Amino acid sequence: MTAFRRSNVARLVSVLALPLVVVLAGCKPEAPAAPSAAVAPAGLVVPEKQQAEKLNAYVVAYNKLLQWHSFGKILRDYQRANPKIAKAGAPLDSYSFGGGDVDDALRAFDKAMAMTQPLPELDEPGKVLKAALEAVNPLIKEARTYESTKEYLSDKGAKARQMDAPLVAALGAANKATATFGTALSGQTLKRDEAELAALKPGTLGFHKLKVSLETRKLASAVKLALDDKQNVPAIDTALQAVSAANTELGTLRKDPKAPPAWDPVCAMYKDKIDTLIGGTRTLVSAMKDGSGKAVADAANQWFDMRNKAVDASNSCGD
Repeated sequence: MTAFRRSNVARLVSVLALPLVVVLAGCKPEAPAAPSAAVAPAGLVVPEKQQAEKLNAYVVAYNKLLQWHSFGKILRDYQRANPKIAKAGAPLDSYSFGGGDVDDALRAFDKAMAMTQPLPELDEPGKVLKAALEAVNPLIKEARTYESTKEYLSDKGAKARQMDAPLVAALGAANKATATFGTALSGQTLKRDEAELAALKPGTLGFHKLKVSLETRKLASAVKLALDDKQNVPAIDTALQAVSAANTELGTLRKDPKAPPAWDPVCAMYKDKIDTLIGGTRTLVSAMKDGSGKAVADAANQWFDMRNKAVDASNSCGD
């Protein structure tokens, strides 16, 4: 297996994995046609109401977590800001910890897990994530109190060194559990939205907007796999072609169906942002094939920014 081994690229892999689900619950296309009007593809099962409610509850909980917590970044910033902790006996004249508690996220996960309808694909990684959050939460609060009270000035950093190993381990475990749950949640929401797409009528805004969203999320997964392993780079092209085709279809929609092709497009800004993302993907692929680790990291950062802007543009598509 050939991977991009530079540390900055490795960090991007985890960053790309996390936000894939953030906007999934926000895409609300037109109401599906009557069941008799569309047949779901083989292998896809439209979730029952209770399953859908639990899935949405997990999305809400995960969004609450991602809104303020990137545990990998919190850990890196903490270690970068406190180098003296590693120097035994050296008194501390400063201490910094940038993470906040996860009380809101834990309450949201409690609410999701209290729903009796089983979703084993999410319940199991959800339990692991919740346990990791419960372990890291008191340590985060302790570190924040230590920082705000400046206790390090009186104890010369003794407590900071005592807290350090458990805090680092807990942040690492929370980061891993968050990424694992995010991958599972992304898979489930993709399955849900593919089933919903099958029930929508082609030619409607809801159908084509959701199709672009689905293909873009599949592209994001392909990008992550390629950053994990260089051998997966060729697979990006297939995902990219699907995004391009879906975006072209979206660009054919008009507010006035009788209007000329170049006039009055629907979701023009969203389409433009997806076009930019397509270009950024080709830049990233070129860097992964021929560039250095830094070039890949820079291109991946730019790609991620483009994807965020496309997500923002999708929120106004159809308004």
